[in-house]
Order: sequence, then C-alpha cells, then structure tokens
Amino acid sequence: MHVINALAPVFVLVFVGFLLLRLKFADEHFFQISAKFAYWIGLPSLLFKNIAETRLSLADAWQTFAVMAAASLLVASLGAVAARCLRLTERRRKTFVHTSFHCNTAFVGLPVILYALNAHPQGRTLADMASMAVAPMIPVFNIMSVIVMRDTETVGKKALATVVVKKIATNPQVLSCLAGLAVSFAGCQLPLALSRSLGSLAGMALPLALLSIGAGLCMRNIRDGFGAALLAALFNVGLLPVAGFMLCRLWGLTAGETLVALIFLACPTASSAYIYARQLKGDPEFAGNVILLSTLISAPVLWLVLYWGL
Repeated sequence: MHVINALAPVFVLVFVGFLLLRLKFADEHFFQISAKFAYWIGLPSLLFKNIAETRLSLADAWQTFAVMAAASLLVASLGAVAARCLRLTERRRKTFVHTSFHCNTAFVGLPVILYALNAHPQGRTLADMASMAVAPMIPVFNIMSVIVMRDTETVGKKALATVVVKKIATNPQVLSCLAGLAVSFAGCQLPLALSRSLGSLAGMALPLALLSIGAGLCMRNIRDGFGAALLAALFNVGLLPVAGFMLCRLWGLTAGETLVALIFLACPTASSAYIYARQLKGDPEFAGNVILLSTLISAPVLWLVLYWGL
C-alpha cells in the first residue's frame, strides 16, 4: 500500500492534466505557462533549496551519479545500434537514440523520491542524496542530448561546442544547482524568510510540472512508427534501470543508493525530448509517442522498483 501511496500522487496528477485539456477545462496556453513556470522558477527553487540546505556533499552522491551516467551512456550506445538495425530515417534515428536514454529525473524522479521516501527511515538523507546526484546529471543529459541530436551535415565541432555551452549556461536547473552547491560548500545558512519563500515556489513546481506532462500526452499519430517508439520506450524504462541495477551491484552501492539510482533510471522519457526534436531537426511526433508510451510503462516499473526497495 505504501508503494501505491507513493506513486499515486505522481500519476494521478499526470492523468488529471490529460483530462483537463481534453475536457477543455484548461487550454493549452495555461499548460504552456505552467510548464514555463515549473521550468524557469519552480524546479530551480526546489533544487537550489534542497542542495543549499543539504547536509551531504557531492562526495556522498558521486557513486549514484556515476551509475546514472554510465547506464545512460551504455543505453545510448545500444540505442544507436538498434536504430541503425531498424533502418530509421536520420531524423527518427537520432530521436530514437535520444528518447532511449533521456529520463525525466527532475519532473518525475524527484516527486517520486520525495513522496516515496517520506516515511523511509533514511528518507531525508536519501532525498538529499538524490538532489546532489541529479545536480551533475542535468548538465550530462544536456551535453548528451545536444551531441546525439546535432545536425551532422551543418554543425561542426566548434559550432557543436558552442551549442553545448549555450544549452548548459542558459539552463535554469543547472544554474540553480551550481548556486545551491556554492551555498552548501560555503557553509552558509539560508535566511528563514528566503527558505520559506523558496519552499512555497518549490511546492508549486511539482504539481504544475506533472499536470503539464499529462496535458502534453497525445494519442494522435500513435500508430506512426509504433514498434520503434515502443522499443525506445522499453530501452528507457526497462533496459536503463536493469543496466543501472547491474552497475550498482558491480560497484557495491548500498541499498539506499541503489534505490535512488533506480527510481531516477525508471522514469519515463523527459518531456524536453520533444523540444529537442523540434529545435534540432529531429522527429517531434515520434518523440511524443515515446514520451506517451514510456509514461504508461513507467508506472509498473516504478512500482516494482519501490516494492523492491521499500
């Protein structure tokens, strides 16, 4: 029952967002503004506050981060091989690879961890560890995404480096993580008024983000490339946590560290994959299908992870 209680708030909000748009209770503009608020203000407030007030350091979370990064690189490599075997078009091929490894650690992973570990004996420590592990993972995902989605015909090495630096330097989540790390390393304590204000903004971020994810799920064109989209989704929410579990065992991570890593790796494809596909000449419709399928499949996978870990 505790596992259901942990997952229900996440997927109920996703489903409510889906219904609100379909029933025209709220329009697309509302969800666009909600997603924009969560991306630029809400989630950065959450990350900054959690990291600045954490009692841990990056050294306490580096193994969890290493597992996530290594598993992502491994699955991305396997995804590239699978995409070539499927003989997909260039646009769909790079979108397939991207959606196979880029999991939604921020908008889904953090809410699941915060809800699931609330009653865990080491809940606060594991939540702090999750924030510290996801801090370096966000720029890693950005770098991998730009490299995979680049236009090989027009983007040279210098231009690619410029795009990567720009993506990282303008990402509010990356900047908030760096700011939080600076405060944490300096040993400073946030003023109570600031901490409470950030907590209020952070509390708005997760519900709005999950509602926006639900509103973004689209059933149209689901038959177009369904087999390839399903395979990419299975890579993301199936192969990725399996690879992570094997690496956790190989590198001797504790049960708590393994649980945090597997929750992150079992999350569905990030919604930003659709944006990357549109901006970097990928296949946005295909990316939308993978996001939809991976979101549906991630529910039972996350249930298994939490059932095992809790």
